Amino acid sequence: MHVIETGGSYLSVIFSGAVDQDQLFRALRDIFMLPEYPFKNSIWIFEGCECDFSNISMFKLLQMIRAYYPKEATRTKTAIVTSISLHHAMAQLFCEEADDLALAFTMKAFMDRAEAIAWLMEHEVQ
Repeated sequence: MHVIETGGSYLSVIFSGAVDQDQLFRALRDIFMLPEYPFKNSIWIFEGCECDFSNISMFKLLQMIRAYYPKEATRTKTAIVTSISLHHAMAQLFCEEADDLALAFTMKAFMDRAEAIAWLMEHEVQ
């Protein structure tokens, strides 16, 4: 399951329970539908959930992001927060793949939510 919080200066996608490929794609579709998505950085939080997807799923997710990313977007960052070392390693690989695809924004993996938020807020106009 996922919940998207939109109230702050960035969007939060918070996962709980078992997260599979369908859940990832559903969350991506949901965040793409938000009017503020092209303009707000985001944080995807996978703390304490069970990740049941492969790196092939992640590659498909990146292809979807690239294909449907809004041309008018001004957002610059997406943070991915995990709490398990294996998930963190997968998130790092995902971010490296995103970098190789030269997406229009930067993705970075974290194991500390406060650190991820601080990174998202760097160079933000208040």
